[in-house]
Amino acid sequence: MLLGTFLFKAIFSVVIVNIMRGAPGLGGIHPSQADYFQSVKGGGHGDYRLIVLAPSSVQELIDHTILAFELAETYRTPVVVFGDAMMGQMMEPVLMPEAELPPPNRPWATTGMEGREPNIVHTLYLPADKLEAHCNRLFAKYREIEQKEKRSIKYLTEDAEILVVAYGIMSRVAKAAVEMARDDGLKVGLFRPLTLWPFPDTALEEAAANARVVIAAEISMGQMIEDVRLALGKRVPVHLFNRIGRVPNPDEIYADIKAKAQGVMANG
Repeated sequence: MLLGTFLFKAIFSVVIVNIMRGAPGLGGIHPSQADYFQSVKGGGHGDYRLIVLAPSSVQELIDHTILAFELAETYRTPVVVFGDAMMGQMMEPVLMPEAELPPPNRPWATTGMEGREPNIVHTLYLPADKLEAHCNRLFAKYREIEQKEKRSIKYLTEDAEILVVAYGIMSRVAKAAVEMARDDGLKVGLFRPLTLWPFPDTALEEAAANARVVIAAEISMGQMIEDVRLALGKRVPVHLFNRIGRVPNPDEIYADIKAKAQGVMANG
């Protein structure tokens, strides 16, 4: 489905829901975040980007799916809702939106020619100049998305000397660990990307303004950490806390936070 989607990325809007399981291979039903590279960096051929949303609860799965369709219609590009096997199986109370959304205007859609000129669907650009022009149009749109659609949440970051960066289900555990650290007098904060692409790099730089150590917490071998390091450069060390196929408890992340805090204090 992904490859077929990319062929039509300039013509149609589509929402893809990825509920990740443990990898590699088919995997089981264990929670995972190992598809980050596939969705954020691209899992098909060609020059393209996908908007990737990272909910952390059943409520946000609903809210982000609605947002995903709005973004897909606005920019006529695929949008991924990036969940995991735990969210895919858990039950939580939710509030469904009461208002009905007005149908979007789709002058580009192939809905028949009655009363208008035909819409031509192009999926192949053989002349090099037309291919180049098409890619330039796409990337002008991607630059607009980068300017307008970066989303994130900061939690207790104003004075944070240790900053935890986490998304999805891992961010809920990380938040509890941050609160445990604060109760013990440690200056720890949480930065949560809501969009994995476009990655909220400027907001992360602001959240890490006072940080001496950054921890990227992931349920993978470490993929988001690359974007964290790209955003922060070499100004602050970025370390990986990770588990595979399971969501850690807050104590595990807090133990890592305390170990990093001891290193900060030892270095003055």
